[in-house]
Amino acid sequence: MSSMKIAVIGDSDTVSGFRLGGVTRSYVVRVEEPIDAVLAELIADETVGVIAITERVADANRSALDEMTKGKKAVTPILVEISDKNGPIIREVDPLKALIKSAIGVEI
Repeated sequence: MSSMKIAVIGDSDTVSGFRLGGVTRSYVVRVEEPIDAVLAELIADETVGVIAITERVADANRSALDEMTKGKKAVTPILVEISDKNGPIIREVDPLKALIKSAIGVEI
């Protein structure tokens, strides 16, 4: 049985915290920096099961993330948006709830 890896994309503080927790696939980016190449690399790697990305980086790269999820044919990697050191972004729609609803068809 193969084990899946976690990757993280975000600011240096968030990425450092994940590295301390043992995550080896980590990418420090600035909010305005495009992440297309990083996403392509992580999606192509079949050992990556979860990609954690900070909300602010995700918002700045929403078109690339939408393109990734639209063309994705497999269940993995799962993309999870997380808060950074500045705290969560207040939204009308919770992205985690939307992910769950699209995956299982039920709103929780």
